[in-house]
Amino acid sequence: MINWNEITTLLFDLDNTLIMFDEREFIPLYGKSIYAYFTNEIASYEEFMNLFLSSTHAMLETEPEGLTNLEKFAVHFSPRIGLPSEVIVDRFLHFYSNGFDQIAQVISPAPYGQELLQLVSRYFSVVAATNPLFPRIATEKRLNWGKIGLSEIPWIEVTVADEYYTAKPYLSYYEEVLQKINKTPAECVMIGNDRVNDMIAGKLGIKTYFVETNTAPDKIITTELDREQPEFPIDDSGTLKDLYFQLKGFINQKFDTK
Repeated sequence: MINWNEITTLLFDLDNTLIMFDEREFIPLYGKSIYAYFTNEIASYEEFMNLFLSSTHAMLETEPEGLTNLEKFAVHFSPRIGLPSEVIVDRFLHFYSNGFDQIAQVISPAPYGQELLQLVSRYFSVVAATNPLFPRIATEKRLNWGKIGLSEIPWIEVTVADEYYTAKPYLSYYEEVLQKINKTPAECVMIGNDRVNDMIAGKLGIKTYFVETNTAPDKIITTELDREQPEFPIDDSGTLKDLYFQLKGFINQKFDTK
């Protein structure tokens, strides 16, 4: 169990924790929407997706040093299609500005996600600790689709590809988050639905809450850790509804709010 009296900060995963979707619907719609911006350089959708997923996997690597995750993607993608990395970044950002909104049709807010965040953000700092594989413009749209955007929730940090240098499932990602928000592991809880990407945070001393959903992670981008299927300690588990009522009870008791 988690001693909430010791906690100041809640880190929330996004995909299939706070926003729900079926990756079998999401990936083809997403991929074909982006491919429309590269048809002159790549002959087929299948070839594009192979390159796209390979370059996305490169975002998980620590090399080259000093590059954001978005820059790592572009540097990997660039020589394979013969475009400068700056042009690639510009095209992707143009897509996220103008073509990404159609993806909203396959996204739905998680039950109790908005209610939970509206409750806890009055008493805890909250971080959108999504895997930083999307740039800020796309991640903010995804938050809006979950009805938990910056206008609704006072996120102190949102982890995004154009500002982060690390990614899940590596501990370096959680170290980067902690450094940016100036928090210690002992005062944080990581809340997410992925037993590897999210629960690995426990190795740093971050408490973990495993979110039980009807949608099991069906990851397109996998790592050695996924294939090894390690078991990381879970301090507590349940649905977002369970967590809402648990924290509502704690808050009512501690702050005498009725």
